[in-house]
Amino acid sequence: MATVTPNNPPFAAYRGTDKGSFAWDSTVRRWPLILDNAITDLEKAVEKKTDEDARKEGKTILDAIAGLKNEIAADKTLRLINDKEDDAADWNRHLATHFAGATWFGGTWLFNECYMYRRLHELFSNSTNWRQYDPFNDQKLSTFKGSHNSVFDLAKKMPTLIQPMTEDQHEIVYDELIQVCLWGNATDLSLLTNMTEEDIKKLQAIEKEKLAEQKKKILVDDIQELWEKIKSLKGGRVDFILDNSGFEVYVDLILADWLIQSGKASKVVFNCKTIPWFVSDVMPKDLPILFDCCLDRSFFPGEQKRPIEDYEALETLTKRWKSYVDDGKLIIREHKFWCYGLPYWYLKSEAPELFNDLRQSDLLIFKGDLNFRKLLFDCDWPVTTPFKTAIGKEMATEFTNIVSLRTNKADTIVGLKEGVKEELEKTVTPMEWRCSGKYAVVQYNSCP
Repeated sequence: MATVTPNNPPFAAYRGTDKGSFAWDSTVRRWPLILDNAITDLEKAVEKKTDEDARKEGKTILDAIAGLKNEIAADKTLRLINDKEDDAADWNRHLATHFAGATWFGGTWLFNECYMYRRLHELFSNSTNWRQYDPFNDQKLSTFKGSHNSVFDLAKKMPTLIQPMTEDQHEIVYDELIQVCLWGNATDLSLLTNMTEEDIKKLQAIEKEKLAEQKKKILVDDIQELWEKIKSLKGGRVDFILDNSGFEVYVDLILADWLIQSGKASKVVFNCKTIPWFVSDVMPKDLPILFDCCLDRSFFPGEQKRPIEDYEALETLTKRWKSYVDDGKLIIREHKFWCYGLPYWYLKSEAPELFNDLRQSDLLIFKGDLNFRKLLFDCDWPVTTPFKTAIGKEMATEFTNIVSLRTNKADTIVGLKEGVKEELEKTVTPMEWRCSGKYAVVQYNSCP
């Protein structure tokens, strides 16, 4: 067997050269659309600037984003990162060692997609007036605002969910919250271009009947196995490796709140991205923004019609979350490793201090599609490959409590029972169940 490297996974990598594949579609359609949306938002921001130097510099960045689009379309060779950020040397080492000569279509889809966001960040990093600008911030806020009904419904429900109860009652609450936490991932802004508004609302639904219906679309369901671990926790540490901001991180906060209030966890760690990433991913600054939005009665639509009790419930919830941050029960942190283009097989070698710290956690919850892709090296595994095998020896043996909550938005998949793939494809296309976000997996590694 050939040596495994970031550009040579255990099985065939997904690449933009595979015409007609989701990787190809991303390269030719999704990425340009994402950059177009960033251009639109930056144009609005430039127009609001009164300082002429900032306006001029903003227009230069706009031209550079257009140039990045053209570079992708022309399948240019990936160049080194050219800024002074503290991850630039690592990125350039990865490029030189593993992707020398690779092009926008020819490199692995995983690396190239991460590289695109890093190149976009470079344009702002090298500026004077735009260094802290998040080109996706307005999109994040708009989508969270659109989730207002589910936001208030959950806020009103929380007092019931955190009241003293028996372990059997805790299990019922857990089963509901873990599914809400799973399907909250439907709000991934980098992949919403394939979904209708009705699809999104359905996947965000919190009513028990709808959750029961959605449960049928969880293709690998380790929810009960995960409960056995959570049930055993008493004042433990739980880490979330976060995915999307907005409604998804809101439901992550709901689950974290329940873990703390039930006594399962005494500390929850939110691991965030360091730079604007995959449109909607959580950066540390996004949590205070979310808190402020929830405390601003004019933020969500319909404030004239909504009962005052709704706002009071949301404000009580948000103030409790802020107290967790103040008291050290909720840690919000970032690490540059989460914004590398490498699979998590390289966590120990590339970020040993992070690796050793995470080993102190009682449970690691990896949220969303990209984290799943990185856990599994984002390659074309046989679909019945065990999750434990696909996450690599170090992750499988040194982290005995990893769970991935993922709605399927990319081809890679493992852990299916024999015959499941064939049965699915009697009624739906491979693209539908693998990439549409309408199916999901809850996969848990609990064995050393």
